Amino acid sequence: MQTLNEGDFSARRREARLSYAIYLESKDSQDECYDMVAAGLQQPAHVLQHIPPENFMTATRQRAWDGVDQLALAYSAGHLLDELRAAYPTILAYWLAFARYDMAFDAQADEAEQGFPHFALPGDGYEQVNRMVCLGILLGCGSLLPRLAPVIDFNNHEKDGLLERLLACFVAGRDAAWPKCTRQLPYINTLKIFAADKDARPALMHAYLQQWYEASRREPYYDSHRRNTSFRGYWSWEAAAITCVLDIDDSGYRGAPFYPADLVAFCSMQGKGSGA
Repeated sequence: MQTLNEGDFSARRREARLSYAIYLESKDSQDECYDMVAAGLQQPAHVLQHIPPENFMTATRQRAWDGVDQLALAYSAGHLLDELRAAYPTILAYWLAFARYDMAFDAQADEAEQGFPHFALPGDGYEQVNRMVCLGILLGCGSLLPRLAPVIDFNNHEKDGLLERLLACFVAGRDAAWPKCTRQLPYINTLKIFAADKDARPALMHAYLQQWYEASRREPYYDSHRRNTSFRGYWSWEAAAITCVLDIDDSGYRGAPFYPADLVAFCSMQGKGSGA
């Protein structure tokens, strides 16, 4: 994605707490990571064969992290939704590449270094996975989620009720009745939205959004606007994705804080959000 100039950023920014300086610093760092990893992987075969597997794993992991972070950053900064949609398959490719190199590292690592998930759902990896799944849905890329699912599943021995329900709309074999969430608040409160009658869902979602930020106080993004470059905006991606897959009437909460309403409208126009 091309970097926004300051004028376009000021006119199109979706997250008022995001400054142009932080946007620029974060995006430049992410783009630099992309370029460095690409250059490293394009070295001659006789050079690559002598590089330790851990180096490939570490570099591609950072690129995967930066990729999903950039999607959120770009949304908050005011990038066009068509740009985000076009970028999503590339970011997914970064995740798939990391998964390959992580498995290669796992295969030759010491026992103490084996068995870790690509993205640990009980840990901070949950927020990254949640964003990747929800943005896949919201950007009309639900057909790509079967490729993402094995990356999520690798060595994650605990299932997550919200992710299972979202993935079940696009991926066969998911457990849409799983009763627990690995990170609890705020996500556990989404399960009753799925379980409710259609007419009750708008009010439940409105209540979810009202409580979302304070319920997220144990999540890594909470209060991140005070931590400069870690800030990418506050958005309840899952509220938007659930609205799409369950076809909830959002007229009563369309203007709620933390609700990315234009992504929901974009998803509806793609005609690929509904899966339930």
